[in-house]
Amino acid sequence: MIGKRHVVAIASVLTLTAHAAEPARLKSATCGVPAYTSDLKDEYLQGTVRLAVLVGADGSVKQAKVVESSGHRALDRASLRASYTCKFGAGAKEGGGEPSWSTVQYKWIND
Repeated sequence: MIGKRHVVAIASVLTLTAHAAEPARLKSATCGVPAYTSDLKDEYLQGTVRLAVLVGADGSVKQAKVVESSGHRALDRASLRASYTCKFGAGAKEGGGEPSWSTVQYKWIND
């Protein structure tokens, strides 16, 4: 019996660096689900990918990099692509305008 295979995407917000005396606080993000292509399904790849994302003043991801690999290059790349679909809520500090680093985590599981 073959079980369902799906991806769980969890977006967590954590400011990694601060360039201003009082950095803007980011609200939660909504992120697209990475493409779980047939080659990934066939290999039953699983793992967790943690990314650092640079969030612009408009809430979109401007830059992303892998901070903690899943151990599978294909999952890491799919997570990077999906991270650019994330949209963060407006910061608590209005008009801050400074980009902020946050993390996004994708957990790939087969069940």
